Amino acid sequence: SGLDIIGVDPNDSMSLYANNNAALSGLLQRDSLRVVHGVGEALPFDDNSCDAVVSTLTLCSVIDPTKCLAEVKRVLKPGGKFLFWEHVLSETDPDLAMRQIKKTPEQVMRADGCHLDRRTGEFIKNAGFRTLDMEYFELDRYVYLNP
Repeated sequence: SGLDIIGVDPNDSMSLYANNNAALSGLLQRDSLRVVHGVGEALPFDDNSCDAVVSTLTLCSVIDPTKCLAEVKRVLKPGGKFLFWEHVLSETDPDLAMRQIKKTPEQVMRADGCHLDRRTGEFIKNAGFRTLDMEYFELDRYVYLNP
């Protein structure tokens, strides 16, 4: 038996996108995928019910990152893993940081609430996970998104 993967997204149009890409990648040959309507601040799962939570470019878009991370902790089983790939406000390039700050209002409107100027790593550090292995790095030639 494979994984039971459940995606949570407030944008219902993402379900088709997720299912199409899962099928193209071969994921659905061994695992199941369901996408449910929801938000990170109120995950539709019982306490201690998830082996892992995966967040990819999500914490930039939630209304309340602190509440979202509290929900992640709530739904994870003891010993469960929180895996994330997020973009953040540049920590090393002041010019990039200023462009990110300037472009954020426009980005919020066109990209489901994405904030280019969030210090997402700080939210994760302050969430109180027992252990944390997090690395900051910059990608070459990426104008605004900076993991």
